[in-house]
Amino acid sequence: MAERKSFDRIADVYDATRALPADAQAAVTAGIVALLHERASAPRVLDVGIGTGRVAVPLAAAGVRIVGVDVAPQMLARLRAKRADIGVAIADAAALPFAVGRFDAVLFVHLLHLVSDPPAVIREAAAVVRRGGIILRGRTDHVASPLHDMVRVTDEVVNELVDVPSPTLDRQAVANEIFGRVAAEIGATLEERTLARWAERATAAEYLDTLARHVFSRSWSIPDAVMPDILRRLAPRLEALLGGLDAAVEIPASFTAIVARLPG
Repeated sequence: MAERKSFDRIADVYDATRALPADAQAAVTAGIVALLHERASAPRVLDVGIGTGRVAVPLAAAGVRIVGVDVAPQMLARLRAKRADIGVAIADAAALPFAVGRFDAVLFVHLLHLVSDPPAVIREAAAVVRRGGIILRGRTDHVASPLHDMVRVTDEVVNELVDVPSPTLDRQAVANEIFGRVAAEIGATLEERTLARWAERATAAEYLDTLARHVFSRSWSIPDAVMPDILRRLAPRLEALLGGLDAAVEIPASFTAIVARLPG
């Protein structure tokens, strides 16, 4: 069974810290809708890890028939407050409570790097998708950006103080490799489409604040007891790296859809 990494601990800040700019969100929604309509005129879609509906709610507003699963009741409560008509179930991604071939598509957005057995999750998705349907993995990239530099320096400081998995961004690369490998094993063909590009602005002070509050899952393995020491050591290094704790830097970002098309 996939690890149940619940986001209930940050349900109150999830949307505020993950929201895309309006133009980027519109482009992502339109791109996903276009991909779905290539497979069916009225696609039936399952969003695995639906959370607060950050992806599902705009898709439903665009007319997509969508249901979701998640392991986080508080995240789902926030989804229901936005749209009560989206069906949801509390279920593990590796044990979906749906019949074989029930859906035209399954969505994984920012999910596969969070589960302990990604191949099992992908195969479970393939089982509930009809022949000729699609599994769509969405990811956000910050390639060659100051964010990567900040995370790299954080890795170094964390490793100086505690033996835990550090908050690296390489989990996405691992998820990419696994998704491609399992897709090939089940006979799917792959395509990548970049649906949106935008620029974010951030400061080292803001980054340190999100780290201290464990806002992003890559910091959840850091014990609270050592966090003050990590922040104390990290602050001067980030200040030197970016030219000041309050110096705003631009972080290029993009949203990519990796589409696995199942054999017909």
